[in-house]
Amino acid sequence: MKPALITSALWLAMAAPLIAHAGDRPFLATTSAAAEEDDDAVWSVETTWQKLGSARAWSVAPEYAFNPTTSLQFELTQARDRSLGESGQALGVELKHLFNHIARDGYGWGLSAELEFERGGGQGWKRSGLALSLPFTLRLGEGVALLHLNAGVLKPTQGAREWTRSVALEGEVYKRTTLFAELARLGEERLAHVGVRHWLRKERLALDVGVQRSGVGGERETGLVIGLGFYDISF
Repeated sequence: MKPALITSALWLAMAAPLIAHAGDRPFLATTSAAAEEDDDAVWSVETTWQKLGSARAWSVAPEYAFNPTTSLQFELTQARDRSLGESGQALGVELKHLFNHIARDGYGWGLSAELEFERGGGQGWKRSGLALSLPFTLRLGEGVALLHLNAGVLKPTQGAREWTRSVALEGEVYKRTTLFAELARLGEERLAHVGVRHWLRKERLALDVGVQRSGVGGERETGLVIGLGFYDISF
C-alpha cells in the first residue's frame, strides 16, 4: 500500500467519531423511531459542525420523508485534522422505515440501512461499508421525554464486522428547549454526547449545542458540536 494511502487510512480511523454512522439530530450516533405524524412528502436539512481534538468536521444532511414512517437521507461530511494535515470526505445514504406509530402505541421501532462511502488522500470515492440498525423509541410519562435504544452492525468493505449500540434520552425542560444525552459504542469506538436543543421557530428551525467525548480505549478526545436544522420544508 502506498504511504499516502496508509496515512489516509490511519487518519480516517482516528477521525471515525466525526464521520461515522450518522444519527438523527440532535444525536450523533442514535437513530430515532418516533414517527412525526406531519412528515408527509416534506424535506429537512440538518447541518453540523464538530471539533474533536485537532480534528474538525462539517456536514450537511438533506432528508426526504415519503410519509411519517419512511425516509431517505444523504449526509455529506468534510473532515480535517490540522495536526496531521490530512483531510477526507464521507457520504452516507440512509433509508429508514418504521413499523408503527409512537403516538398510537407509546413506542416505535423500525429498521435503518445505510451505505457509507469515503474519499481521502487524493483518491476517488470508494464504498467503505454498510450499516444496519434496529432503532427503538419509548415515550416516557406524558410524552415529555423519549428514550432511544439502537442495536446494529457495521460491515466495512475491508475488515471484520463491528457491532454498534447506543442509548439516548431527550426531554423538554422549558418552552421550546430540550436537554439530550447519548452513549454509543461503534466497534471499538466509544462516544458520550450531551447538549441542549432550542427551537428558534417551533418545529421549523432548531439550534443544537453539545459536548462530546470520544475515542478508542484510553485515547479519548473532548470536543464541541453545533448544529442547525431546518424542518417541514415543502415545495
